[in-house]
Amino acid sequence: MEIRFLSILIGAVLLSSCAEHRLVVQRPNPDGEHAIVNSKAYLLPRGQPRNVADCQTNLIDEVRVKTNFGQSLITVLTLGFYQPATIEYYCAKVPSDEGSTDE
Repeated sequence: MEIRFLSILIGAVLLSSCAEHRLVVQRPNPDGEHAIVNSKAYLLPRGQPRNVADCQTNLIDEVRVKTNFGQSLITVLTLGFYQPATIEYYCAKVPSDEGSTDE
């Protein structure tokens, strides 16, 4: 009985440790550049480090923030003082001046 409970607990931890947050603009304009940044947040008084999107157009189409089991485990083991995550962002292409899709 104890081994079964332990295996269920370990399985639940492994399956529930991944998280993904998505931010999408209202009218997407995809086909731009794609970049992945590894973010490291520290619980220090000096604030958080900044991650800057390097888009040629200065337009963002979508942002995804992901954490996996290893990153979640590190966060728990350091009691939240160190919080790694993976940030993916998609740049939007420059809209054309000709034509319109608005009705």
